[in-house]
Amino acid sequence: MTPKELVGEVTSLLYWTMLAACTVGPGTVVTCSRAGAEYGLHLTWALLFASVLAYTLQEGTARLTIVSGRSLGQCLRIKYRDTPSIYNTAIVGWLVTGSIFIGNTLYECNCWAGGIDAVLAVPGAAELTGSAMTGLRVGCCIAYAVIVLTLLYLDKTDKLGIGLGVVMVCMVVLFLIVVSIMGFEWKKFGMGLLPNLPKQTPGSAEPTDIILSLVGTTAVGFNLFLGGAMAKGKGIGEMQRGITFSTVAALCVSVLILIVGSGMQDQGSSDSFTISQLSDFIQKYVGKAGVVVFAIGFIAAALSSMLTVPLGAALTADSIFSDEELPVEKSSAEDLIDTKGQKLPRSVYLAINFIIVFIATVLIALNVDRLVVILIAQIFNGCLLPFLAICLLLCLNDPQFMSSSPQKGWANIFLFIAVTITLFLASNVVVQKVFGSLIEQVYIKLLISGGVAVLGMGALCLATSLGRELVRSFKCSTNNK
Repeated sequence: MTPKELVGEVTSLLYWTMLAACTVGPGTVVTCSRAGAEYGLHLTWALLFASVLAYTLQEGTARLTIVSGRSLGQCLRIKYRDTPSIYNTAIVGWLVTGSIFIGNTLYECNCWAGGIDAVLAVPGAAELTGSAMTGLRVGCCIAYAVIVLTLLYLDKTDKLGIGLGVVMVCMVVLFLIVVSIMGFEWKKFGMGLLPNLPKQTPGSAEPTDIILSLVGTTAVGFNLFLGGAMAKGKGIGEMQRGITFSTVAALCVSVLILIVGSGMQDQGSSDSFTISQLSDFIQKYVGKAGVVVFAIGFIAAALSSMLTVPLGAALTADSIFSDEELPVEKSSAEDLIDTKGQKLPRSVYLAINFIIVFIATVLIALNVDRLVVILIAQIFNGCLLPFLAICLLLCLNDPQFMSSSPQKGWANIFLFIAVTITLFLASNVVVQKVFGSLIEQVYIKLLISGGVAVLGMGALCLATSLGRELVRSFKCSTNNK
């Protein structure tokens, strides 16, 4: 490989790290550190599965865009154009847009909650009380809103994104230093890679909630639409390498955060998890300077996600309500968030951004329990993931989109299993919430959730053309051999 080719490859890999930047936000910091603090390394397997799932879905939607020339949203619009519609858009399109809007609104509340926790992580801030604390919280919420809305209005998000990315890298390096100093047991880490369901500890969240939260914060739904937009004009090999790099990078960061959180459990902390506890724990190893770096990096992660989440909702709406093919020249990160290529009126984009930011600002300024907000956001988006994954599975097996490069049989098996597992995890949380007080045996809840997942996927195969297309892909794979 020549120096020029090497530079080109590195540039390509960095281009795809936008997906990792959208993945690693304040929800990741809080959820992964909380999982470690409450369950040690037992749930490392959930992060590994979520990362494999994230790659599978992002690679699938990017390949759909490269082969068909259309985004996932546009494919859904075309696929269901003859079904009942509202304002010339199929009900399925409205459901996808509405669910992404709700999910991203919750994500934005999650970002605001993380942003306030990040400010309180600054040495001395958490010691404020009464009106001083209220003023700090409300003032920071308003400051975040002004910064985010101004940058979104001026279309300058890409300029700030580079600086925020550098600051976030500093926070990642800090976590790596803390892990290297405190150490951890490789045996426990290895055992944590094996799927298990630990018992709930006093004061901790339900393990099923934490598992689905880890999945929801790693395999982000709106990244499917962002990944598709980023794939236009790219080659399949280049895309696969880029998404692999992005996914592995996000996984490494998440595991580092979880390991740091597990150190709190190893030291016998029995109180309910808080970010201030995490700050105190970090200070033991790297001092106040390290806590300041953590706080600034945490703020950068929050601010970065505050910008990308409303953009993701607007991008989804744009792809659903537009049946035009994406222009090939859209091949840079800056172009993806440039309003020149938008099909929806600019006023609609700004309205979506304003509503999402306004709701997040008001809720967090009113001092809603921030850990609960983050947990609800991750659980909702984890439950939403099976729906989006099913939409992708249906489009990838539709000949009108993939006739030039049909989905391989082995790829269908992998994606089908991944979708089934996400449906199982979401069903398990619902069963836990609805029948948790009536059914004490864990294995019965798991059996019910598994039955819902298997029967649900079976019904999908029978009710749609998916079953026939899956069989056809297996036959084609066998004949090619």
